[in-house]
Amino acid sequence: MTRPDPVSFKEPAGYAVAHPYPDEEVDGIHPSQTYSQYKETTLAPVKNQPRKFLLFPANKVREEKKYTQVDTGSLSLDPKKVVQSERLGQTLMDVLPLPSKSCQEKIFVQHAKQVFENLGLRVSVDDLPAQVAQMNPKDQKDFYCNEGTTQPESGNLIAFLPATDASLPSWNLNFHFDTLQTSFEGIARQGDIIRPAKATPLGADDKAGFAILVETLRVIQENRIPHGDIRIVGLVGEEDTGGGALLISADHFKEDVLVSVDGTDPNEIGRAAPTMYKGYVAIQTHTSHPFAVDKQKSVSACAVGTEFKLQAGFKSDAHPSDHPNVVLHTYFESCGVDGGKKTDFGVPLADPKYNTIAPFWTAAWQMRNLEGPEKAAQMAAGLKGTLQRVCQQAAEGRTPVACEITGTDKPSLVGYVVPEEDPGISLLQGGFESVGMSPEVTARQFGGFNGNHIHSRFGAKMVIIGTGASNYIHTDLETASVSGMTHVAQGLLAAMLESYRYQRD
Repeated sequence: MTRPDPVSFKEPAGYAVAHPYPDEEVDGIHPSQTYSQYKETTLAPVKNQPRKFLLFPANKVREEKKYTQVDTGSLSLDPKKVVQSERLGQTLMDVLPLPSKSCQEKIFVQHAKQVFENLGLRVSVDDLPAQVAQMNPKDQKDFYCNEGTTQPESGNLIAFLPATDASLPSWNLNFHFDTLQTSFEGIARQGDIIRPAKATPLGADDKAGFAILVETLRVIQENRIPHGDIRIVGLVGEEDTGGGALLISADHFKEDVLVSVDGTDPNEIGRAAPTMYKGYVAIQTHTSHPFAVDKQKSVSACAVGTEFKLQAGFKSDAHPSDHPNVVLHTYFESCGVDGGKKTDFGVPLADPKYNTIAPFWTAAWQMRNLEGPEKAAQMAAGLKGTLQRVCQQAAEGRTPVACEITGTDKPSLVGYVVPEEDPGISLLQGGFESVGMSPEVTARQFGGFNGNHIHSRFGAKMVIIGTGASNYIHTDLETASVSGMTHVAQGLLAAMLESYRYQRD
């Protein structure tokens, strides 16, 4: 990738992040103002050839911030020897029993604060609960978990390790505190695998991310590795409102490399986040006893709903035909009569009634689309058109059919893609390979919604790496592999060590 021409270079719309150098002033503009940031690197040179790690403030493209390769000696450290697997596993076992439901993370946050302070980091917890308390009641509901019933009890944690050498690249490493655990007891380790009790997710999403970052920081501190600024950000509310990412200050996402430790497969390096639409569908028809279906010309709402799903592309593998980069699914359905009820997540809920042609069908739907915001918008609009067509066809020669679909007009999350040549991608891929892993850089990452919020607010695009948790996260089959976690910590440490071969001129 070549350096953009100063005349033709344009940033994507809405791309703005905090100034990458907190102590600098460019053209008299204070760093607290937002800057667009462009990164370029060539990290696969001939041996001993100088390498570049470039940063361009958007309003001053001609003044590049260049990192030149130097010999710091830090690469003599072998991550495979210094990352302690058993210590890492125990860190996870220590936090799995801690309460951590969304908006109820305070005990876990206070524990993490003590852990990072013991490692020598400067730690603070932001004022998120106070920010929410000052909102009007309508806006507060957006940040109360469990459909607006549970107010947040803790803010985000920010742990900062100042640079030993300010010329070295800076890293932002983040995870989220809340989990979907319904019980915090009965957790057991069986060899390499940590398992939950029955009928509850384990909570490795994202307590495993926390454990990996703790071990990485321990190794850096124990071995006195020269480093640039390192900022650890623990976000609250990710599994519910996303409140932590929606209210955190831009000052906490201004580093050179942004990485979220919140995936599953330890070999995965995710460079994309999906655009998401979600809502519900409700279909109302006229009912009758089965024997009078022809006389009353009643219509089965259940059958209309089934036909809508078939024509709209809801399939058993959750991928619409010819759209492997889209996940389209319903996660709750009900059929019966309308009793005026709703689920705790706001979707109309049908009451069952025996021996009638059901006049009411509802479904909660969600689409995660990696084809880009424009194509995602077209697909969402297509769902609305399909529903209207199906309902009109069902009513022909019969009684009226009323249909409604919500959530198609505006995305709940806007996606992004990190370029393959991004410095963070190159560093992580090289780091993982150097410790014997087989990293897969993929743009098929359907989760990680904190990244969407941070990108929408600040323009920063974070990379997502796995944790060693199983692919059954959010279910009672969720597990964590200690060896998988260890490999991630080794690969992340190796990537950071490689980055420290570069110094800002």
